[in-house]
Amino acid sequence: MDRYRTLEGLLIGRKPLPGGDVILSFVTPEGAMQAVARKAMRPTGRSGRLSLFHHLRFQVYQKPGNDLPTLTQAELVGRLEGLEIPPRFAYASYLGELAFRLASPEVASRIWPILISGLRGIAKHANPKVVLVWAGWRVLRAAGLQPNMSGQGFSLEEGRLTEEERGVFLGSEGVQALRAVLFLPGSEAVEALERAPLDRLLRALKVHADSTVGALNSAALL
Repeated sequence: MDRYRTLEGLLIGRKPLPGGDVILSFVTPEGAMQAVARKAMRPTGRSGRLSLFHHLRFQVYQKPGNDLPTLTQAELVGRLEGLEIPPRFAYASYLGELAFRLASPEVASRIWPILISGLRGIAKHANPKVVLVWAGWRVLRAAGLQPNMSGQGFSLEEGRLTEEERGVFLGSEGVQALRAVLFLPGSEAVEALERAPLDRLLRALKVHADSTVGALNSAALL
């Protein structure tokens, strides 16, 4: 196996380690992955300047016996301006973590364009919550985890849910909007969401993701 790999991806997580190393989390068109940036937190560490949501072309080296590859090179392809502003940062963090958890090699090529489009929309749209709801549900659908739309609706009960209760009760307007999100082109879906009960759709997204993917750390930011 080639020990060096060159990939393109979005940096969606940074975890500093003792000694100045940083674990970087990426979503790529080939799948989610992590790599170690050695001594990145030291003043001379160039990779320490890589920020969340940077679009990068990078190289990693996989040393035999190591769990994580080492970042050896990183080239900035582009950065998304405006995501550092609340609440846009919280929305972007949630979408990035959701994509990272779901981007297996089998579905990553479908999740990648939704993540890129979603982050751009969160950065620029007048109401970024609209874009988060659209992108979050579309990422779940790309991973094969869309809800069953044939039932009577969603229960407001949270926590451990039965098959019949998963999610949040949306009402007829919410269910209609969710169908638009899941099955209509992006522009039409976003237009439908601008008239929809966004808070219920976002709460349903969090509950459904929690029951199908597992708890996301960034959900607390919402």
